[in-house]
Amino acid sequence: MANKSNLKRIRDILLSDTNDTDDDITDDQESDLDSDFDTSAIESDDTSADEHISEESDSSNSDTGENDIFTNSQPETIEKAGVTWSSYQNKKNSRISAAKIMKIKSGSSTKVQTILDSFKLFFTDELLDDIVFHTNRYAEQCFDQIQRSRQEFNTTKLKSRRWIPMDRVELESFIGLLIQSGINRSNHELLSELWDISQSRPLYRATMSLQRFKYLLRFIRFDDRQGRNKTDRLAPVRHMFERFVKQLPRHFIPSENLTIDEQLVPFRGRCRFVQYIPKKSVKYGLKFWVLSDADSRYVLSIDLYTGKKDNIIQKDLRTNVVLHLVDQLPNNVKQGRSITFDRYFTDLKLSEALMDRKMTSVGIVEHKRSFLPNELKLCRKELFASWFYFSGPHMLLSYQAKEKKKPVVLLSSAHEFAEVFDDEKRLPCAIHDYNQTKGGVDAIDQCIENYTVRRISRRWPMVVFYNMIDIGAINAMTIWLCQNSSWNVKRTNTRRIFLTQLSKALTNLQLQRRSKEVRLMPKITKDHNNHSNTFGVVSFSKLSMAQNAFTTLNGLELNNGENLYIQFYENTEDHEQKTDVKSHEHRKLYIRNLDENIDNQKLKQAFSVYGKVKSARVMMKRGVSQGYGVPDIKNSLASRYNLQ
Repeated sequence: MANKSNLKRIRDILLSDTNDTDDDITDDQESDLDSDFDTSAIESDDTSADEHISEESDSSNSDTGENDIFTNSQPETIEKAGVTWSSYQNKKNSRISAAKIMKIKSGSSTKVQTILDSFKLFFTDELLDDIVFHTNRYAEQCFDQIQRSRQEFNTTKLKSRRWIPMDRVELESFIGLLIQSGINRSNHELLSELWDISQSRPLYRATMSLQRFKYLLRFIRFDDRQGRNKTDRLAPVRHMFERFVKQLPRHFIPSENLTIDEQLVPFRGRCRFVQYIPKKSVKYGLKFWVLSDADSRYVLSIDLYTGKKDNIIQKDLRTNVVLHLVDQLPNNVKQGRSITFDRYFTDLKLSEALMDRKMTSVGIVEHKRSFLPNELKLCRKELFASWFYFSGPHMLLSYQAKEKKKPVVLLSSAHEFAEVFDDEKRLPCAIHDYNQTKGGVDAIDQCIENYTVRRISRRWPMVVFYNMIDIGAINAMTIWLCQNSSWNVKRTNTRRIFLTQLSKALTNLQLQRRSKEVRLMPKITKDHNNHSNTFGVVSFSKLSMAQNAFTTLNGLELNNGENLYIQFYENTEDHEQKTDVKSHEHRKLYIRNLDENIDNQKLKQAFSVYGKVKSARVMMKRGVSQGYGVPDIKNSLASRYNLQ
């Protein structure tokens, strides 16, 4: 279990990094969005709360006239909407007492051995396999369609291409590269720059080719498009998203303070439920409802708002959102927790529904609420004065924070007594507790922005997928630190270290697998004077001929004093056609350190003694030899010397 000092350290780590993410927009070579969800209309936000209360006063900024000034004498009782409120404190309420008893202490509930294990608590093998299945099926359909179109236009001379199936290991490495981009804040850079060898980013090239990464970005899918429910706006991601959400509350027991708020993820593509919130910095995006632990910044539940139905605002939306998020928690975890939310959610009926679940709540009340008595809305002459009223387990508080401003009104079922701080402002304890716990979701959103994996995309399902990775990484670190409280305790960049190790763990199996493959990738190389080296490629009709030439000539000393360097070469097209027997009837040799006077004809004649040479050419550009390095993945040390 996690103690308070450990939870405080987790909170400090998540908020320690400054946000300097690059906002430049670049092309990520993704495909068009799904045609079933191509509506370009953008909804204005119909659920956004009023502007958040300041830490200092939490007061409304609306001015009041002289006619609105109310007498300083506090009425003993007030009534509104059939509910009577009394200024006298209640006797000990059994419902409040039961709602304040925590049966289970906070902390991690699942043991993990490695950082990768903590992340895979949320991205389970079942979830990843489902993504792999849908991605492979969609990619194969696209490749088959391309092949048929080529045949229709008589372009059969072009080499046929087929989709190489993706597996779980490759998908994990794909996620690892996305996390690595977030660490370096390079998720908005051109992909060609990430794979550029001169940029000193070897992890990308070692994990997969640039073209393969582009293919995964383009073809990754999360559902069966043909069997999709056309009336379900969340259909493209529902199955994946619900699996992810179910895992969130299973592995962590929250502290006594929870927070519910909105999260706006930037997105400007075509989507039926894109929200426009002018008060937000990003303004356009997908809106998520988030339930989080206010102390540890752990996301317990999340839901995607899909907009109005039939252009009609949903009735009791605020109550349904909160109860849906809360009901994701186990019953024994609900009891004893207090939920803090902003003025959009605060409602007397919602507070009653939470009390039935043995949970308390704290929230600022909008002045237009039907249950709020008019006496509590009016400005008072006495500054920093507080009026407390009680009805059953609920407490209404009206606090005059500023002169000639409407007072702050707060509804709480977590506070039984009229308590204020003994200082100049006489701030009520209930408002202080609200200010301390209201920022749980905002803090998580800030943490995500620091190292987000999000890339600019035209497909909203990808935005949901990126947000799942960001949330999964934050939750994984919280669980890891709960069980390893002394891990990198003296470091100030603990979260960056965690994400770096997570990225390496996700790509490790793919790196090991690729290191065993005989797959060569061409790369132009230059010496320290920026002059091209001389290279050539000879293609034999049979593998035995290439092996004979390799055995005889590799390491041979040339007239210029250099040693002839020969290596087997296999281009991308040959690798993708390995199932084709004909593709194995010829092999290429990679030849280095040729004399500058060697041309294609001389190269072919020199190797003809070892067998039938299908083709031979020296890389030239404007009459000058060009440099192409072909690293041997099977021998990484030799490949490194070759590239350098």
